[in-house]
Amino acid sequence: MSRARRLVDIVRTLKAAAPGSLTAQQIADRFSVSERTIYRDMAKLIDSGVPIEGEAGLGYWLAPDDGPPPISLTWRQAQILWRGARLIALTADEEAAGDAVHAQDALAKMLGDQRVRRLESHPLLSLTDKLRPAAPVLAAFERAIANRFKVRIVYVDLDEADQEVEGLAVSMTPIGEMRVLTLSVDDNLVHLRAERIRRIKLRA
Repeated sequence: MSRARRLVDIVRTLKAAAPGSLTAQQIADRFSVSERTIYRDMAKLIDSGVPIEGEAGLGYWLAPDDGPPPISLTWRQAQILWRGARLIALTADEEAAGDAVHAQDALAKMLGDQRVRRLESHPLLSLTDKLRPAAPVLAAFERAIANRFKVRIVYVDLDEADQEVEGLAVSMTPIGEMRVLTLSVDDNLVHLRAERIRRIKLRA
């Protein structure tokens, strides 16, 4: 388990134990780590604004009727967070997509209905180049998905340089006129914009 995931789960564990407390040893046993690791995790959470209190002999607990301080966002930051969460919800694996949907819901409550409607009225990603998805690329990728083939792709990265990637074709997600192609590469998901693909080769 990554540290970021453990920190989230520690907060959930403290919420489940509320209004009671848990000792560092109890938390350490639950996550199969040392007490020293839990001390560092708690310091990180407290520094991040999570309302955790602690006392020697009693352990740690969440402060009642409290929560992290409200987040102040500029409109540009809200747009970036909204679009990022929406893209992850559309293209990521089931767990990450579910987390992204919850993040969007939380952001919607902060922003209000009027701002949310404004965000939803804009395209998810603006196209800053003249490239468009090539029909042969889309057809080849659809064939690879249907037959569970690997593909070798040469694409143009954001620095306008050619890059090559090879992996199993997983899915194609339409976003307006765009298509996001998802590959599984060494057990990681890689997402590419179809209109930036120069060449694609199927490998049975």
